[in-house]
Amino acid sequence: MDQELPAAVDALVIGGGPAGLSAALWLGRYRRHTLVVDSGHQRNLPAALAHGVPGRDPVPPAELLADLRAGLEPYPDVRLAAGTVTEVCGDVERGFTAVVDGRHEVAAARVVIATGVGDRLPGLEGLSAHYGLDVHHCPACDGFEVRGRDVVVLGDGPQVPAFASELLDWAATVRIVTDAAGAAFEEGQRRTLAEHGIEVVDGRAAALAGAPGELSGVVLADGTVVPGAAVFFSYAHRPANALARALGCDLDEDGQVLVDGFQLTSVPGVYAAGDLAPGLQLVAIAMGQGVAAGIACATSLRGGRSTGSAPRPAPPTSRFAAGR
Repeated sequence: MDQELPAAVDALVIGGGPAGLSAALWLGRYRRHTLVVDSGHQRNLPAALAHGVPGRDPVPPAELLADLRAGLEPYPDVRLAAGTVTEVCGDVERGFTAVVDGRHEVAAARVVIATGVGDRLPGLEGLSAHYGLDVHHCPACDGFEVRGRDVVVLGDGPQVPAFASELLDWAATVRIVTDAAGAAFEEGQRRTLAEHGIEVVDGRAAALAGAPGELSGVVLADGTVVPGAAVFFSYAHRPANALARALGCDLDEDGQVLVDGFQLTSVPGVYAAGDLAPGLQLVAIAMGQGVAAGIACATSLRGGRSTGSAPRPAPPTSRFAAGR
């Protein structure tokens, strides 16, 4: 990645995952001077394979990212840089200013935020070796691969019963380990789970049994082993929304950044795409949102000036539609 940062760009893309790189691709196709700043903490990197990406199913996440980066090479107006955007401020009238790694300032006419979400991981002995092989956070992403097998769900909070029920599309059996000190679910939730054959085991998960990729169960703190060939967990998903908050973007009750059909936030000139925005949290969805954000961002610059060597954008199409 290019480490020499430009002083000013047409568009700053914050986040180099599938959403951010897809946005950058289309900004490049519209010949907008674009900088992508990527911290390298994509949510699905621990996974052995990403599933459900049309034409690329399955694909190792690192390989997909490498291919997406390589796809930007034909576009000379797009640059990639490793780093973290620590601050961003401004507005569409005066322009935006971002600080990278606490010391480099970059001015931008538009901003695309694609910083994703972070998961609270279970505190399990041996988790790092299993995560992405037989321990997962997304039923839609990895449910098909556990079809016909016994599955254990870990988590606390009222969302867990619904999360566990999703796995009935694929799993032979589903057991929930509540992993909570008090009563994990309401009696009504427990009755519904029982009606659908989902067993609830009250206890704290402590370790994983079996070799990575050959999971045999979850070991509880009291030594009990809950059998299962795969684990899915649901604790907390934290949208990385600090920059969006700083800019004044409206958020939903889950902390995700609200957008319109063109991925435009409530703040003019600021777009959001990928897991940070509401919707299904899938790679293919993130890529589509990134495409929408990139095109909308690029066309919003029509009639303005460009930075760097990028050509001057076309005039606003609204003038022609109005006959002016």
